[in-house]
Amino acid sequence: MHKIIAKHLKKLGYENASFPDDKLEKFIDFIDTMCIEADEDRAFLEHTLEITSQEMSELYETLKRKSETALAKSEARYKELAKKDMLVGILNRRGFHEAFKKIISLSKRANQKFALLFLDLDHFKEVNDIYGHEIGDKLLQEVVTRVSSNIREEDIFARLGGDEFVIILTNIDSKDVSKSVEKSLKLFQKPWFIDKYKLDITTSIGVTIFPDDAQTENELLNNADKAMYKSKELGRNKIVYFS
Repeated sequence: MHKIIAKHLKKLGYENASFPDDKLEKFIDFIDTMCIEADEDRAFLEHTLEITSQEMSELYETLKRKSETALAKSEARYKELAKKDMLVGILNRRGFHEAFKKIISLSKRANQKFALLFLDLDHFKEVNDIYGHEIGDKLLQEVVTRVSSNIREEDIFARLGGDEFVIILTNIDSKDVSKSVEKSLKLFQKPWFIDKYKLDITTSIGVTIFPDDAQTENELLNNADKAMYKSKELGRNKIVYFS
């Protein structure tokens, strides 16, 4: 501003600390105008800064909400993936235990029965040894595809690891158990066509019934596991009910 004033002083003929006649009043009017304009500029600047601050605050809140939403979605997605088997896409051991607890609780409240099937593929190690792990992995994926399309949406199908799978047939009648389990066994008695190979891989199944055999997660799993190993002892490709 001082440059503007100095320029105007020169224009008015200011020299040796004095003004020519009748120029002083013009200079005072000029200074008054400058002050008024400065006040207006200051008010405008303050208003602009206030608006900018408000806009920045709103932008921050918008970005914060978007970030929190994206983070929540990422966390939910991560938790979901943590429950899935990366190879075959169904529930893994962790996901199964979470679902199993819910099924037990729901079945108790509704006074319903369910069957827990423990499946272990017969001679799966030989598939890996003879044809390689890639073929073994593809066989596991084909098992999941075939079984998943032949169970109800409300049933549970999970891979515990290796070639071990579990199926929970929910809300069943005692008279329907054997029929449903037989259907599961027959799914494995058809040949498997993996790449150029035809594989005859069956399964051994151990079955336990809730609440007849047990009512806790550990007891039911142990029962089904024992029954499955009994099926192996009896020659494989069989169903054994826990007793």
